[in-house]
Amino acid sequence: MKSTRLVLAAAALLAFLAAATASARAQAPLSPEDARTLEFGKEIYKIKANCQFALSLRKTALNREQFAEVIKCGRPGTGMPYHDQYAYTDKRCYGMTRDDVGKNMPLLGESLSPREIDAVVKYLFAKAVGRGESTYQDCVDFWGTETRQCEPMKK
Repeated sequence: MKSTRLVLAAAALLAFLAAATASARAQAPLSPEDARTLEFGKEIYKIKANCQFALSLRKTALNREQFAEVIKCGRPGTGMPYHDQYAYTDKRCYGMTRDDVGKNMPLLGESLSPREIDAVVKYLFAKAVGRGESTYQDCVDFWGTETRQCEPMKK
């Protein structure tokens, strides 16, 4: 009986320490380099890639590599453009060429460099993916305080 209580107490302690460690990691301040990368990714996402009207990406099941592929290759048959200037010239995108995609060929968006794509993926995973519903503060962080864009979210 006593050993069962010890095992349960040890398990509870381990669970508490794991939660505290995860919480500390989630709240750890960004390095100046990481902060610059996220700001760069946000600006590329918002301005150059023109994604401010995109559907919420907060519930995506894609991992970082898949997400980068979508940015590079777009989504055939949808409104998601591709941003890799060499997409579909070979089989780098979903194993298909322009001939394979045919009428479902996505439109070419603004070409993004690998550095820009990486920054956008880092920004989205830090600020949007898996973060639940968007809040007023999320909106202000994206658009700034000088916009009326976020007014409908104000409570």
